[in-house]
Amino acid sequence: MSRQLTTQNATITTASIQVQALTIGKKQVTLAVFRQLEDANIINTLDAGLAGEPWGRVNYHPDKCADDKEHLHVVWEKDGELRRATVYEPSVASHRHLKAGLYVEALIAEGLTYAHRGNQAGRPDRLQVVRSRTEDGPGFAQFMHRGVQFRGSVRNEFTFAFNDSRPDRSREELWHRLRHVAGPDATSGSLAEQLPALGYTTSWRRLKESPQLFIAV
Repeated sequence: MSRQLTTQNATITTASIQVQALTIGKKQVTLAVFRQLEDANIINTLDAGLAGEPWGRVNYHPDKCADDKEHLHVVWEKDGELRRATVYEPSVASHRHLKAGLYVEALIAEGLTYAHRGNQAGRPDRLQVVRSRTEDGPGFAQFMHRGVQFRGSVRNEFTFAFNDSRPDRSREELWHRLRHVAGPDATSGSLAEQLPALGYTTSWRRLKESPQLFIAV
């Protein structure tokens, strides 16, 4: 039998919400102090794991990037020092990785050109290959792989071949140049498996679930 709610048997309970403030000693960290923290990547380039211990998220955009693509500002610790980092959501991460460029170079050596860059089997989603603006500097490639956006350097001879309408342009020479760097058995498939998509997604989830830290205005 349910009891009837009356003014005699009802009570009001105030929930306790914990607010975590970032402090130095007994003083709360200010915006000016937060801006002075060294800006350093908390996500490793190699395996996309965390490079240090995250303290939490700060809902403040020191670089006036509040309207930018989805991202977090994180305070983290490395070697006993506090740093801050901007971390982007996986689909807009543009995570720089050596194997990202080599992967695209392998695709080009296999015959991928601008005219055939569509999302076919074995082709990365949202692929962009951009030539260098200078004669000596490398170009770059950006694409989606397993929900994570990757970015890597692509050598000029590969960007030229990508934009060439002749599909057989020096492919043997391209394979030689690629495997000189990536190893004698490198293929687009083997290089794709080395891209740390799961690592980045895991790191992003951990940072997004970290506590929010409050700083003084």
